[in-house]
Amino acid sequence: MNKPTFDLVEIIKIIQRNLKMILGITFLATAIGAIGYNLKDKEYEAKAEAYMLNPLFGDRNHILRRATADIRFVDYFGTEGDVDKAMALIASKNVEDSVISVCDLYKIYQLDPTKAKDRAAISERYRNNFEAKRTENASIMCSYTDTDPERSAKVLDHIVKITDYQFRQYLFTVKTNAEIKINKKISEIDLQINHYTDSLIAMRNLYKIYDIISPNRQNMIVNSMSANGKVNPAEGVEKIQNIESIKDQMVISRAELVATAHELNTTNLDEMSLLHYVSAPSVPNKPSGIGFVLTVFACAFAAFFFSVLLFSFTAYIKALADTER
Repeated sequence: MNKPTFDLVEIIKIIQRNLKMILGITFLATAIGAIGYNLKDKEYEAKAEAYMLNPLFGDRNHILRRATADIRFVDYFGTEGDVDKAMALIASKNVEDSVISVCDLYKIYQLDPTKAKDRAAISERYRNNFEAKRTENASIMCSYTDTDPERSAKVLDHIVKITDYQFRQYLFTVKTNAEIKINKKISEIDLQINHYTDSLIAMRNLYKIYDIISPNRQNMIVNSMSANGKVNPAEGVEKIQNIESIKDQMVISRAELVATAHELNTTNLDEMSLLHYVSAPSVPNKPSGIGFVLTVFACAFAAFFFSVLLFSFTAYIKALADTER
């Protein structure tokens, strides 16, 4: 018993026999696609591209340095690692919550922030509408889609600006904490310097030695001190020199710490931005996705193809049943 086979000629015959039905299905699907396209809310996608400034160059702390041996200062743009940190931050929950609050998206999307279900819904909607990726030029390309073209550009602009602010806030917090630790250390050194100063005063009055004794013993080499009228001058010189050398070193260390603290103190949240636009968000003129013509054509093609497939399959099953009988 031979099973029925179909070739192109047979398929064309099937189309001819069911042409009215196929055209009717195609027309109906086309009309449904056209109506659905017009009834569906249009979505507008705003796009922006930003590059990362080198954080080492971007704050006054390092701009005020007179010289540096760090080769990273040669590059004004952020490194791959800096871009990775910016990518992690721009997709973070902190930025998401800040943008939702600043742009009042709960009210716009008619959701209640006190309900866990609505909080999950707006978070999912935000993450579905927002996209960020890094380019081969180490810049960040991001987009936000919304039914309102102006809102899509506004939200995207806030995303970039809030990411930049939180990045600078993180750096500011780190340097502020460092300044606090340094100032604490300076206070500790001041107490020690005062202690050594009191000790030196007492020893100089005791041994009657008022010369400035350098730690490298230059005073003794030139023999500028006299033992006349002094009590045990050899012992006094050694003790005074030991304490004076420690005090001098601590004074030097304190000066370095004070200079570093002053540099850190110049940093604030008004530093120059780390994220700069290559192309700023603009209000999109056309909705995203395929247009009306492509939508109608896709619906018509899909309806025609599947209807032909359906009638061909039906004819094959019928022919197969007749053959078996």
